[in-house]
Amino acid sequence: MEHINEIESYNGGDQGYLNEIFTWWHRIPKHMNFLKHFWVGDEEEVKQKKIRLFGSEPPILYVLHYLGVKPWLCFRDYDCNWNVDIFQEFASDIAHEKWWKVHDAMPEQLHQFCLLKSKQKAQLEWDRRQAEQANYTDGHWKIKIQDHRLNKCIDNLCSWKKIITSDAELLADFSLY
Repeated sequence: MEHINEIESYNGGDQGYLNEIFTWWHRIPKHMNFLKHFWVGDEEEVKQKKIRLFGSEPPILYVLHYLGVKPWLCFRDYDCNWNVDIFQEFASDIAHEKWWKVHDAMPEQLHQFCLLKSKQKAQLEWDRRQAEQANYTDGHWKIKIQDHRLNKCIDNLCSWKKIITSDAELLADFSLY
């Protein structure tokens, strides 16, 4: 760590940094840490393969590394990456659904760590409204949110709808992601 400012990560992330430091180690296979990402240059065949991998039962992937807005920071109803233009490359309803299956299988006492703060709910609704206004063709913004966490308050604000009306400029300029 003493040399963190001297050594440049080949991909800008922690794994790239570690690979530069520990050049002798063997990289793990892709299925051990697969990225949830659809590259701009991905052919349709590659996209379909990724979708199959994300949803496979039994699982083929050991770890699915969620990029963009993480599923636990979205509503359960769909992958909220669809609502933000620059995050759409990370959007996958199949991978999102997979995460929620894992969530539901966790011990009940761990579910509290996946509750949404009021500002996060407001940000999600703001993004949904922006997607509606832009008329995104995927149409996810049309899906009615039924996530039970929407009505659960875990902070002092509780009225996330007031945040949208009072802090609309803040939400437009600041992202909680």
